[in-house]
Amino acid sequence: MSTAITVFDGGKCVGGNKIYVQSGDTGVFLDFGINYRRLGEFYEEFLSPRPSRGIHDLVQTGQIPRLNIYRKDLIPGDLDVSTMPKLKVDAVFLSHAHMDHAGRASCIDADVPFVSSPVTAAILKAFRDCVSDIEYEATYSAPRKLLESDSRILQMTDRKNAPLVGRDFIITGICSEDFRDFWCSCPGSRDIEPGELMSCDSFDFEFKHFEVDHSIYGANAYAIETDAGWVVYTGDFRVHGRFKEKSRRFLEEARKLNPKVLIVEGTRMTRGSGEDSEEEVKKNCLESTMDEKGLVIADFSPRNFERLDTFRDVARETDRQLVVLTKDAYFLDAIENVDYAERMKDVLIYKDLKVKMQSFESEVYEKHRGRLIDPMEIAQSPGSYIVCFSFWDMSRLLDIEPKGGTYIYSSSEAYTEEQVIDFMRLWNWLSFFNLRVRGFEIIERDGKLLPEFARGFHASGHASRKDLIDAVKRIAPEIVIPVHTEKPNEFLGLDIFKVVLPQEGIPIKVS
Repeated sequence: MSTAITVFDGGKCVGGNKIYVQSGDTGVFLDFGINYRRLGEFYEEFLSPRPSRGIHDLVQTGQIPRLNIYRKDLIPGDLDVSTMPKLKVDAVFLSHAHMDHAGRASCIDADVPFVSSPVTAAILKAFRDCVSDIEYEATYSAPRKLLESDSRILQMTDRKNAPLVGRDFIITGICSEDFRDFWCSCPGSRDIEPGELMSCDSFDFEFKHFEVDHSIYGANAYAIETDAGWVVYTGDFRVHGRFKEKSRRFLEEARKLNPKVLIVEGTRMTRGSGEDSEEEVKKNCLESTMDEKGLVIADFSPRNFERLDTFRDVARETDRQLVVLTKDAYFLDAIENVDYAERMKDVLIYKDLKVKMQSFESEVYEKHRGRLIDPMEIAQSPGSYIVCFSFWDMSRLLDIEPKGGTYIYSSSEAYTEEQVIDFMRLWNWLSFFNLRVRGFEIIERDGKLLPEFARGFHASGHASRKDLIDAVKRIAPEIVIPVHTEKPNEFLGLDIFKVVLPQEGIPIKVS
């Protein structure tokens, strides 16, 4: 009997993985994320898919494949999905909570369960608690209905009479009572019918899960047993982070399966083999902080909790206190429900100057009243704090009014023209406050001002080219299918096993 693997997205781009594996009567998706490059072809910050049209705009512009697998409450009256192929979807395996892997999963039929680690489920739940957009509705959603006067338009059901509806999750770890309580509640007064939290033996087909190291906690790799043999999916991983041993164990365990197919990410296949570790990042950030007597601003990816832990260590070692935003605190509380690590220890919460708070913010303020810090307090003693602000938070500095200080950029480089423009705006803010900048500088090249990034202030969430090749050799599959890479043909010519390059929407038959 044969197995078919169809890559609907992610084969020639970084992110947006939507990989369908069909074997006998079983069909599953490996991730179902947002292809940000394709999204950028049609949309930008002030032009986005219209919520009132459900999945209409996503289907029409190719953001999700033309399939009959989506939530009925997201289908407007003028979108005929009956003419589209209907796939059997028994589950969606989510490797981690980055939106390029999970951001379109919320569109999938509500009866389809998701598989994830408990940390990933907690992060996705926190996303939905904080933001009500469709892409964050993986764990629960507010059902829509057709507008009576025009069936092309979808509207939310009555908040008073219709509870929020949850999705079932198969959890690849232990569910604590605190996590279950968190799962069954949501900020505000609206009722919720939570999805069930189930164990891994809920399916009649076999799969295995493996923790891996990535730039967000809770990342998993998976192996699915099919008629053709084991199919292993790496998701995103690295072997140079704080938890690199997890990835190494995954490689060893995957090899023991003698897999037929390895579906491997290749984000950094086209980039150099040099790699900065999280230990090196901490060393450089610590030195930059020790050299500064005034305010220190740490800029890193918002869900990179490992980097947040790094800066918390830096704060402790320099007699400072780490200050995070309300949303950061909410996510840290969510993860603490799973692993019981004291994530809010020695952490303060920035008190925003605003009239009305969202429901999740009110919960954070109530729970952590003693941790709130006013911008005026920071202004009075700037050398006592490390403030976690990004480019999008620069206006908050107007309330602190720092007289100099150090800004540490500890995130990824600019890869698009839009990101370069954002860095020029960021540079204006940093110059305005006379901040010393570490992690990047602005240089002139070919008559243009461009950001140039310093080594040692950021550790990538992805394996280097060398580590990717070593991983494939270590797992030793019969067939390699590269995804999550702009140039999958980089895997060709390496004389390592059989490489099959995916073509979007065309099944790869394996027997």
